[in-house]
Amino acid sequence: MHPLVSVVMATYQGEKYLKIQIESLLAQDYPNLEFIWVDDASTDQSLSILKAYASQDVRIQILENLKNEGHNTAFERGMKAANGEYIALSDQDDYWVPSKISTLVNGIGNYSLIYSDSQLIDQAGRELPLKMSGLKRQIAYNSPLMYTFGAWAPGHSMLFRKEVLETALPLSNWVTHDYLLGFSATCHNGIAYIPIPLVHYRQHESNAIGADLKKAKKLYQTRAERNMRICERIKILAERCCDSKEKQLFEQLYLDFSGNSLVNRMRRCKTVLKYREDMLAYKGKSSLGNFLYCFKLLFSIY
Repeated sequence: MHPLVSVVMATYQGEKYLKIQIESLLAQDYPNLEFIWVDDASTDQSLSILKAYASQDVRIQILENLKNEGHNTAFERGMKAANGEYIALSDQDDYWVPSKISTLVNGIGNYSLIYSDSQLIDQAGRELPLKMSGLKRQIAYNSPLMYTFGAWAPGHSMLFRKEVLETALPLSNWVTHDYLLGFSATCHNGIAYIPIPLVHYRQHESNAIGADLKKAKKLYQTRAERNMRICERIKILAERCCDSKEKQLFEQLYLDFSGNSLVNRMRRCKTVLKYREDMLAYKGKSSLGNFLYCFKLLFSIY
């Protein structure tokens, strides 16, 4: 028996690479799939391409946004419409290895979410001498605290149980959809990682969020804006966390990150120092590096 997997894709002005990705989705060797594709008011041929494929395959459902609402909203609409026990998210400009879904389903076990490595490719589809694991620290996550100072389980390479949506939705404009999905998975049965590239992850000027770290920096125009975003992220984690002890830790961190009194600064330093093994796991620092980072919080919140 093969549980149903819903493949949710959000599209916007994606006509250039869309057919390549769709062909890779339809070529998956997993036998029980449905496809939910949400077009976010594209003005190019994206919607026409989607409809052409849908007319030939009853597994495909097309949802149309009447106005452009952003990829978070598009993905949320698609996930809400999903019927599968598992959900896999798809970008519009990558292409998948044929065994991607079957490999992830076979590997998820009792975990709530699983993700894989990715092979970076250029605009022409040529492999670059770099995998995602060479750019980002990719690890398993077994505690919500591991998401405190950032984490990386990218949406394009993940598969998760539908139960994750219970705490992930509604999505927030303060954090990316995959960040919130990953955090929610740690509130259930955690995240597994497979160090095998199952996605060809295309790098080009138009993709919404690529592997280029310079794009992330554009979110922070000023230190004040950066600090506000960090505080809002911690607030969201506190609101969504199910575990009472960890929820209290996030609530206290939010207060101590928002305030700048000596008491706030000392308390956030003490909290992170106590839970540094989990809270700083993604950073991959040495024991000494983690220790020093905690004391940095006396002067900065990140």
